[in-house]
Amino acid sequence: MKKTFAFIDEALVEDTLYLKRALEVPEFPYKEPVVSPGEGIGSVLRDRTGLWRMWYTVFVTRDPKKYMCGCETSMALAYSKDGIKWEKPHLNIAKDLIYREHPNIVVHARMKDKNGRYLSGWGGPAGMSILDNEVTPHPCARKRFTGLYVDFPLDVIGGICIADSDDGIEWTIWPESPVIIGPTDTQNILLYDEKIKKYVCYLRPTIHCGMDRHANRKIARSESEDLIHWTVPKVVLDTDELDAPGLEIFDEPGMRGARGRNKQFQAISPFIRNGCYIAFTWFYDAVRGIFTNELIHSNDGINWKREALREAFVADGKPEGFCGKLPVAFGSGPIDVGDEMYFYASNTPFSHHEIAVADINGNVKNRKEMLESCQIYLLTLKRDRWIYYQAGEVEGELLTTPVEWEGGGSFCVNAKIEKDGYIRIEIDDVYGRKINDAHLDEIHLISGPIDDVDIPVTCGPGPKTVIKFPLAGPIRFRFFIKKAKLYGYSFIHPVFNKETL
Repeated sequence: MKKTFAFIDEALVEDTLYLKRALEVPEFPYKEPVVSPGEGIGSVLRDRTGLWRMWYTVFVTRDPKKYMCGCETSMALAYSKDGIKWEKPHLNIAKDLIYREHPNIVVHARMKDKNGRYLSGWGGPAGMSILDNEVTPHPCARKRFTGLYVDFPLDVIGGICIADSDDGIEWTIWPESPVIIGPTDTQNILLYDEKIKKYVCYLRPTIHCGMDRHANRKIARSESEDLIHWTVPKVVLDTDELDAPGLEIFDEPGMRGARGRNKQFQAISPFIRNGCYIAFTWFYDAVRGIFTNELIHSNDGINWKREALREAFVADGKPEGFCGKLPVAFGSGPIDVGDEMYFYASNTPFSHHEIAVADINGNVKNRKEMLESCQIYLLTLKRDRWIYYQAGEVEGELLTTPVEWEGGGSFCVNAKIEKDGYIRIEIDDVYGRKINDAHLDEIHLISGPIDDVDIPVTCGPGPKTVIKFPLAGPIRFRFFIKKAKLYGYSFIHPVFNKETL
């Protein structure tokens, strides 16, 4: 079993010397959208057969003088075989002529399921966060696909709802919905945390200051063992004085007043990878009306850490060519394709202010163009290269926290080493003392230039690719680095029959 350790998780790092911690910049390989129009409120999943499914949001412009909302959000479905070329199936579920541009809609406003219950209300679902039980097994699945979303179905009070589907097309709302009552707005996330054996929902808090102002742009977490009974959502992420002064107030256009501090978290798009929670934030500048996506992480999903400089991971012009004012990352994790990770985000040239005003004002010029302007793009990153530790001309050092070891197996590092650079590795016991047994005092130097997510570490005469560590871990890794970037490491645990040990 391969275990991967990515250094975005600061809990893996005991100490560093003469190293810089920094964000890797994602790649933007295709300058054209992969799906258009559409917003990244939804999920992208690949099943075991290699079929990709993208559930995404499409905006349908309405007349606010004749309808309860100015812009409806429906959920559409697209398929792909490679994550690059997407096809929109002609499902024709939405019969009204207003949906004629979107024959692949699967859930629209005021829609009933096969049992006669409303799946949605006047505004439509605000995107589904979906688990595929064949890819992410979880104990309370009633059908293959389980979706969590916020809506106000016409026959019940509004809030977080659960629906499921055998094929990802025909959805049935659970009779227990809503499972969390309240107007949580925007994208809400469903995860299953195998470590704690619980479902986790990230949403805007339902209990907060400024209830009359709807000042809920911060992130809360709720947990459940059965998808029906949830803990009271507790705030786990909010902006602070370093982001914007708490005493400054700005009345947002189209929002009928101020919604809190001038820098806010509209939502996050979190996932669990290698035992660590990672998330893209929808970091909102309320004065400018724009989003940037910070990269944050947490060891437990409760105590979140932002990078020291709080720089954007994705923003207007970052990566180069990815332009727009409202980047929105999908609510599902990246998908591995070879040595790369694929993830998706939408963007629009218009600001939140412009779209919010157009939503409530039917007289805005080019209103439909503005409201339906979002397009979905593919971004890539080499596998697990979220954060790196970099050394220059002076040798730097990184010491890991203790790692449990269960025997010999291949050991690799994820690194980029320049010409004349190197990474030298020492293996220590839990007390930081170098281990010299089993040729561990003969680990070979890794010299540049080399750039790979799995650079094998060898030792002893031969060289040998299998490193035998003591069975009675834990151990530490000590990396000495010059003119190189180190992203993490991995090793293979052999499978032992415990009765023979």
